[in-house]
Amino acid sequence: MKKQFTFILLLVSSITFGQPKQQTTPKVEKTILPILLYDPFTGLGYGGLGNINFLLGDSATTRYSNAQVIAMRTTKNQIMLQTNHQLFTQNEKFLIQGKWMYLDWPENTYALGGNTAYNKQELITYKAIEIDERFLMKIKKSKTFVGLNYRLYSCWGLKALKTNADDFFNTSAVGKPSYVASGVGFSFVHDSRDNVQNAYSGNFIELVLNPYLKQLGSTQNWTNIRFDARKYVAIKKSRKILANRLLVEYATGNVPYMVLPMPGRYNITRGYVQGRFRGNGLISAETELRYPIYKWLGAVNFINAHSISNPDNNFNKINLAFGGGIRIMLKKSQRTNLRIDYAKGNSNNSGLYFQITEVF
Repeated sequence: MKKQFTFILLLVSSITFGQPKQQTTPKVEKTILPILLYDPFTGLGYGGLGNINFLLGDSATTRYSNAQVIAMRTTKNQIMLQTNHQLFTQNEKFLIQGKWMYLDWPENTYALGGNTAYNKQELITYKAIEIDERFLMKIKKSKTFVGLNYRLYSCWGLKALKTNADDFFNTSAVGKPSYVASGVGFSFVHDSRDNVQNAYSGNFIELVLNPYLKQLGSTQNWTNIRFDARKYVAIKKSRKILANRLLVEYATGNVPYMVLPMPGRYNITRGYVQGRFRGNGLISAETELRYPIYKWLGAVNFINAHSISNPDNNFNKINLAFGGGIRIMLKKSQRTNLRIDYAKGNSNNSGLYFQITEVF
């Protein structure tokens, strides 16, 4: 990937750097960030990002819920609209998680496997709508939730902008020129983090099994399973936090090419653009050290590694990346950070990342 130059204009409203003056924790906190960015692939991008934290119960027994909205358009006529939410009801009896997204966004594809050549990229375009919702119920007085999830991913107008008869996308990719993935599955979540957006301690374990069936509206029959485990450790009771994550994903059946396991999805593998590698299996591990610099300013250093299965289902290539970033505390009572990270992967892979809340 060519070296990118990104300029970010941040106009931050409702920022709190110190301790809140009120004695009671506010039930609603909002952060709004207009965004301006540029890189050689997207051109000039502009839009807005909003985050809201709010209580749906007593703060002694209920963690804060949060929702996020992102809207972006670029001078190359790329459009992305997305909203995410994670809701804890009173006493955390129920956990409701979801994402709604619309995309009109060209991207490069690179065939299958974890060792594909960069110069074999194929630029494709498509439009897509994704709806992913989970409704989970707490098991007794634990921090464990179980329930059902539904995911709909509808993609249309899927085509290569430049066609060659022997290109992988034209000859072998499943799901052209359109497909629908519709599946009802099972979700298990154990979440003992003290704060879901910026944990200082606790664990997170998630297991999701989702079969996509023609009887539910899918174009193809296939199944996806994902395991996500995270652990947060405070170093010597300080604000230095060691955060660790392992993610394993596997898809089997007649899987549409565009939704195969890949780096870049689920906020993993900084340093690699989403879709740089695709395959039926993904294994990803990451470690990040978070530490304060000043009252409202912090920093991180991280390293990650991932491997994508080849068409023969073997994992024979590990892709590494490392990097660092800064954190600006926007809402101290809820530990809401603005994060700016730079990561360098192998070969031409790198990335600059701007977002609210931690990566994991």
